[in-house]
Amino acid sequence: KDDVYEITLAVAGFKKDDIEIEIEDGTLKISGTSAVLDSDEIEYLHKGIAERNFTRTFKLAEFVEVKSAKLEDGILRVSLYRNVPDAMKPQKIKIS
Repeated sequence: KDDVYEITLAVAGFKKDDIEIEIEDGTLKISGTSAVLDSDEIEYLHKGIAERNFTRTFKLAEFVEVKSAKLEDGILRVSLYRNVPDAMKPQKIKIS
């Protein structure tokens, strides 16, 4: 399938409510805000997962739409679909 794409991000430590996906002016913006705040009361010896806020932006090509988004086992998968109108697709002309 030439018209199906996927963006995959590792977002370990983030829940669905911590992640926001927006589309504005052809730009896909994925941002995560960690619900766990660093506290001065807790001293960590080792923190394996850096719980930092993040923002990633992707410029979408013309006619690309977000089909779905899934969060499973710390992996966020955003499925994209290129929906070119039939009038814009190449057409073959039969020679008689």
